[in-house]
Amino acid sequence: MTSPLRWDGSAIRQMSSTDLQRLTYRLQKAYAEQLNANGNGSIYAGSSNTSIGSASDTSSFAQTNSVTRIVNDGVIQGFPSHPGIGTHTDTNYSYRQRRGVPSAVSAANFGNHGMVFYDGSNAIQAFSTESQLATTILDQAITNMRTGNEVGSYRVSSSTPNSGGTGTWTDKGTWFQDTTFSAGTVTYKLWLKTAQSSEPGTDNLNPLGLESAADGDLKERSIAGTSNSLIQNVLLPALTRRMSSGLYYSVATSISGINKGAFLNTRQTGTSNTTNFTGTVYQSTSTPTGGKSTVTTYYLNMLA
Repeated sequence: MTSPLRWDGSAIRQMSSTDLQRLTYRLQKAYAEQLNANGNGSIYAGSSNTSIGSASDTSSFAQTNSVTRIVNDGVIQGFPSHPGIGTHTDTNYSYRQRRGVPSAVSAANFGNHGMVFYDGSNAIQAFSTESQLATTILDQAITNMRTGNEVGSYRVSSSTPNSGGTGTWTDKGTWFQDTTFSAGTVTYKLWLKTAQSSEPGTDNLNPLGLESAADGDLKERSIAGTSNSLIQNVLLPALTRRMSSGLYYSVATSISGINKGAFLNTRQTGTSNTTNFTGTVYQSTSTPTGGKSTVTTYYLNMLA
């Protein structure tokens, strides 16, 4: 790993993975803020942008067969056969992801807002490629989103998720609604994790960067909050450009990559048959009844 340098108060040292925890977390928070504002990487049910799958809510419905008695013909007609329950589609859902990416981080931003490292040959250099950032911080941020604290990632659930440790899950609205004839409705929501309850690491472990791209003087880069220039001008665009390396989502009927929640399409399959005679009409009705059975299980996946 190409480790950034930091000032410990008396000497310049290489930052460890522990030293980088706060910065990595703040980068995840910045990405979560981007998603929460419907920016690049965000997913939703709707149209436009890149399709990531679809789902259908179906339910059973009552059906009736009827026959009219012919009066004064001397024939007494019986009830018609029961028709059985029917099935229809209530709602089709189309899921999308905004997969646009910003331009590559410029040399000027690497110099004016980035970090520096020791190259092993008695020289201090500025990070100058996004691949260097990947091995230093971006890949760890993606791993945290997928299987760690999950800040900056989504889940689908009918209630607030509790995975990835304690933190804030933001309700992004209805993702899928499973309706039935008489066995109730379940609403699945899309949730975005925007923060942990407590932040890892510490703010005083600031990486060093160049005073400006034009000279070799060093200065500490603030990592406070998420609006600092290191995150906004260098790390966040570089992370967004690596969306295809673990931040793509899909909706499918099987698990692929990391499962971020299941949602069910169910319907009632039991039948209650009744007969009725009204006026001159004989009716036989089949009505859905009983508990519901799963028709299709859908999964929200983070692709590998």
